[in-house]
Amino acid sequence: MRRFFTSTAPTVITGIAGLIVLLSFIFPQYLLAFRVVLINIAVIVAGMALLLGFVRLLNLHLRRVQQRKNFYSLIALIVALLVFAVLSVERLLNLFNANQPAAGLPLNSLVFNSVIGPIQSTLGALLAVFLGVAAVRMAQRRRTWGTLWFLVSAIVVLLTQIPVTDALLPIRQFFDALAMGGLRGLLLGVALGTLAVAFRVLLAIDRPQGE
Repeated sequence: MRRFFTSTAPTVITGIAGLIVLLSFIFPQYLLAFRVVLINIAVIVAGMALLLGFVRLLNLHLRRVQQRKNFYSLIALIVALLVFAVLSVERLLNLFNANQPAAGLPLNSLVFNSVIGPIQSTLGALLAVFLGVAAVRMAQRRRTWGTLWFLVSAIVVLLTQIPVTDALLPIRQFFDALAMGGLRGLLLGVALGTLAVAFRVLLAIDRPQGE
């Protein structure tokens, strides 16, 4: 009985819901309303899962601070609580002042443009350097065709990150085309992998709910 509620029932519910959503794109005139309801339920479940994950993360860092006196966990705990409190207050103020126009950018956009955006740009710029260093170290240890291909890929990524003059613009466009082709192949692989996983869950081949 316990296995039925922990493995069989969630698998059946997931399969039926996925099948309804899939068929709603083929027969929208019959199943569109069901798809909207299921998507709303999925959004609510995802929001609750995100909230539980946030609480779990806070609990983890709080235990590290109490047991090991980890300074970085303390910083992560303070920043997470501060961001959560500020964004929650902003969301509540927007709900109460829904009829009044907002002055300036929303706070979440301001935080993204001032903090998250520059950090992502910095990490993206350092990625090519890290790839180059890793390729050189790999070439020193093992000299294989895979290592050579990794080194060439790192050089291509590095050349697509640096600014060039008009004289080198055709070369930059050539390497940009190579990088774009690799990106499209990566996105295609992700899409095919997602589709394969979805069908495995839909056909009850994989049962992540019971694991």
